[in-house]
Amino acid sequence: MASKICRRWLLIAAAGLATIGMGSGAMAAGKDLVIGVTTVSVGLDPMSTNSNVNERISNNLIETLLRIDPKTSEIKPGLAESWEKDGDSALVLHLRKGIKCHNGEDFNAEDVEYMFGPARYMGKDAPGNALAKQFLGPISAVKALDSYTVRVETSQPDPLLAIRLASWMSQVPCADAFKAAKSWEEWSHHVIGTGPYQLVEFKPGEMQKYKRFDGYWGDKAPADTLTFKVVPELAARVAGLFTGEYDIITEVTPDQIEAVNANKGTEVVGGAILNIRVLLFDTRNPVLKDPRVRQALAYAIDRQLIVDSLYGGRTKVPQGMQMDVFGDMFIPEHKALPYDPDKARALLKEAGYKGEEISYRYLQDYYTAEVSTAQVLASMWKEVGFNIKLELKENWGQIEDKESDAGRGIINSSNGAYFPDPIGQVYRLFGPNGDVQPPGWWKNDEFNKMGEILMTTDQAARRAAFAKMLDIFEQDPPGTYLHQLTMFYGKRKDLKWAPTYRAFMDFRAGALAF
Repeated sequence: MASKICRRWLLIAAAGLATIGMGSGAMAAGKDLVIGVTTVSVGLDPMSTNSNVNERISNNLIETLLRIDPKTSEIKPGLAESWEKDGDSALVLHLRKGIKCHNGEDFNAEDVEYMFGPARYMGKDAPGNALAKQFLGPISAVKALDSYTVRVETSQPDPLLAIRLASWMSQVPCADAFKAAKSWEEWSHHVIGTGPYQLVEFKPGEMQKYKRFDGYWGDKAPADTLTFKVVPELAARVAGLFTGEYDIITEVTPDQIEAVNANKGTEVVGGAILNIRVLLFDTRNPVLKDPRVRQALAYAIDRQLIVDSLYGGRTKVPQGMQMDVFGDMFIPEHKALPYDPDKARALLKEAGYKGEEISYRYLQDYYTAEVSTAQVLASMWKEVGFNIKLELKENWGQIEDKESDAGRGIINSSNGAYFPDPIGQVYRLFGPNGDVQPPGWWKNDEFNKMGEILMTTDQAARRAAFAKMLDIFEQDPPGTYLHQLTMFYGKRKDLKWAPTYRAFMDFRAGALAF
């Protein structure tokens, strides 16, 4: 049972914004959608930044060679209309003819070869290399065999190659526009792709606007324009939805669902997505070097209480760093860490913790209920003896940049299952090419050794290695998990749109109707 302090705080947090007024809602009537968001991405090339807000627009603007059917998880044609295996370590893909880039130029195999090549990705110092190799893994060469045929090679047999080419970070922008850009930053603000919407205007930190691309090769986009407007405060987003200023708003907290649903003409859609909300521990912090201290942080968390009180039971606690979408690779015998404050206290005593301050840096609800969650966690940790310093920051740079290293301890993150396999989730984020090991936050050689086995095609060996990785994650924690990430949206009731099981907001034909 949680203490009276925690429960008292949770009652206060759950009350949240319950006093927001409800209006009749003068709904907009046109096909110019305005989406109120907490923030917009700093760049539009997936290889420039891996974030939920970048993924939000993604395939509306630029597209992948293959697609994953959101209902069946089958691999379907994308920019490539057909494909076949070429030995154990290659795929040959045949591109559609007649595809146009947003600038009117033809899209062909040379675009694919160049955009996966040394200038953008393959080169050691290429701007997209460090980030994209988490996702593209063993892809070693992409070659144009002729104008409409591409061969993708891997350094070893890869059971997930087709899935990689249908997933995040495999989008293929247009090469001529990339070559013409004066810098990587300029390019990331003016990306040219082949998708059903093209970029019109980008004001970093303020808004992004897109319009229908009439030269699109597939079914034309249903909306005339899409405008993503930054509205940091939830109260302002909800009020704007009620007045009709916004057609859709993001990051609705569970305590506001009833109010949005009760308002005439608006409703909430969404829920848990294929992503786990996590905390990261920077082990360069002298206090967090000791794994017992990190274990204590994990055992002190009543995850189910957070799910029930802050999320109204609308999500769930995962069984470790895994999701049931992994199918045969899911390890059902691995259970979620229990809430055990006594064990947390014992671990702290064993580690010789003397109340040293540990920083916990977070943002203004980049994640749903991020502020409330941070305050609840600090209360839970305080009860077992931790001295947590809550630090609300303005942006990710203040949390992650090298200039911020001194004093960092705990930060928020999320771990999306971009592939229905552990390679696309826990190993992607926490492996040697992920976000955690390269900057030196954490390293575990046994975890990496198991990850190498995970990259093979022996399913029994892969499963055993993954089970070991789940144990290592909890014995030498690089962080810990909270719950399955949620994404709730408020929208006009007359707008026929449903969210995906990812951060991507799909406004393509078939996903949106007026």
